[in-house]
Formats: sequence, structure tokens, C-alpha cells
Amino acid sequence: MLLLLSAFTQCTNAQKKVLLNGSLSPNKVYKTEMNNQMNMVMNMSGDSAMMEQLSASGMKSPMTMTMNQGMFMTTKTGATQADKKIPVTITYDKMSVTTNIGGQENTQETNPFSDAVIKGTTEGDGKIKVDTIIGNLDEGMRANLKTIVNNIQAAIKFPENELKIGDSFDQETPLVMPIAQMQVKMKVHAKYTLKEIKGSKAIFDLKQDIAMDMSMTDTPYKITGTGSGTGMMIFDIDKKMMDKSDADTKYKIDMEINGMKMDMDCNAKTSVKMEVE
Repeated sequence: MLLLLSAFTQCTNAQKKVLLNGSLSPNKVYKTEMNNQMNMVMNMSGDSAMMEQLSASGMKSPMTMTMNQGMFMTTKTGATQADKKIPVTITYDKMSVTTNIGGQENTQETNPFSDAVIKGTTEGDGKIKVDTIIGNLDEGMRANLKTIVNNIQAAIKFPENELKIGDSFDQETPLVMPIAQMQVKMKVHAKYTLKEIKGSKAIFDLKQDIAMDMSMTDTPYKITGTGSGTGMMIFDIDKKMMDKSDADTKYKIDMEINGMKMDMDCNAKTSVKMEVE
């Protein structure tokens, strides 16, 4: 009897399906918290003259670097308008970054976007069209804000079809690392596999593969990179939104610039939590 009940339960779970219909509802307040942690160890090597110059500048090999970054934002929606659009207001309530490079720690608690207000609209599908940015910001900071909003929206693109236990969907996103006064571009291929449906929560396993962006082959420097990651994502079916996600990523970058070799091993942890009021 127990075996029959177990088999019936497994069959029922396998038949469950979910549509990840992410959306923004009118007259709501959405709170988002994002945290990033990174630990990097960089080994540098070159001829004796290069190493002496490196030592004279106060740098040692291997060099350890850590970063902790936090960001809190609020998204408010208004009533649905006659054209079916929903007004959206976004503010960045708090931002902080703490870095430690070779033992030198620096903490920045100042929020560069504290007086910025992003105004736009959504048609309820979760996609936000930015119309204007209010605040004492230069054009560069305005562009950065738009980029942040676009990156958040592109973080996870949900499939349009229903998913059952064991089904998966894929996504590719860019990863940009500022190293040695240049932008190292990589691509992260993520696979989300539906593990279980528990009440109103759809729980996914996450696997990541990281590779160099092919555009980096056009640079005059020798750059290689690869990595992988694991994690999870929870989607709230009733609230039509991602509830939380976590990722633990490891990747390695090898560079050679003007005879100087740099080998970097990175560990990164990323977490996102969302609530609606």
C-alpha cells in the first residue's frame, strides 16, 4: 500500500505543470535586495624588471581581492491607465560596496543614486519601459541607471510554455570583469531545471557554464577563461514573481599583457530576494 501511495504521489507531482507568468500588478510595492560577494586570488609573473616594478608600486604576488556589494531598490506601481499601461516608479534606497585589495580595505556607503527617481510604464508583463529619470545626475549616471534596470529585467527570462517536473529552460547573460584597466567579457549559460512544485512555489536547480565572449579574441592580449556554477531559484506562482535566487560560481581567467602573466581564480556568490506589499 505504501509503495502504491508513493508511486501515486510521484506520478501526481510529475503531472503538475506551472507557467512562469512573471508580471507587475497595479497598486503594489515591490522590494528587491541584491548581494554580491567575490573572492579573487591573482598570481602575477614576468621578467625580473617587471617584478621589481611591481614590487616598487606596492603590489605583491599572489594578490588577494575581495568585494561585498549590496543594493536595495523599491518598485512602486500605480493604477492601470486607460491605455492599459501601469505607471512604475523605481528608487534605489541603499547601495554599499566594500573592497579589500592586497590588504587595503575601502568601504563606500554613499548611494550615488539616492535622489534619482526612475519613471516608466509596464503593461503588466513585468517588462518596464523607462520614460524619464529625475534627479541631479549627469548623462553617464543616467545611462548607468538604465543599464542596471535593463540588466535586472534580463537576469531571468521566463519561458512562455508550461513546465513540468524535470523540464528546464536556458538563458545566456553577459559577465563583465574590469581587470587591468580593461573590460574582460564573458558569457554565462544558465540552465534552470524544475525540481519540485511545493504549494505556490516552483523550485528550480541552477547550473551555469562560463566561457569567454568571442569578441575578446579581437584584443591584442592573450586571454582565456572558463568556469561553472550551481544554485537555485524559487518562483512564487500566486504572486507571479521570482521569490529568491542564489548562485555560487567559480571561474578562472588567464591573461598575458605586454609580457606580464596574470592568473586569476575567482569565487562569487550572488543572491536576490524579492517581496511584494
